[in-house]
Amino acid sequence: MTDQLLLRKTVIGGETAPDDYVVIWDGIRIGRIHRQIGLPAGRQAVAWGVSFPGKPQHPSHRGLCRDVEECKQMVKLVWGAIRPTLTEGDIREAREWQERGENRPWNRPTHWQD
Repeated sequence: MTDQLLLRKTVIGGETAPDDYVVIWDGIRIGRIHRQIGLPAGRQAVAWGVSFPGKPQHPSHRGLCRDVEECKQMVKLVWGAIRPTLTEGDIREAREWQERGENRPWNRPTHWQD
């Protein structure tokens, strides 16, 4: 297991957007960082959120920042508090949950045929 967090471009319907990333820890998606245009009122902001599959997301585990770099710092800070609370069972369940989700029809590439 690693403590390293990775950012990958978010892909939705085969499309990507600037400053839109999925946060990954040890192969498990644990969060997202993405630009929100016009929120709050007329200003650009970058949203971030951290949640571990199968666990509730505390309100302090998400928010808005000025830029992606500030969001990265917030994600690292929050993840540093969440990670020590996870058991091996939590991690195993999260992997199983993620694998089941990847096999859902809307998560498969469009060229797949059933």
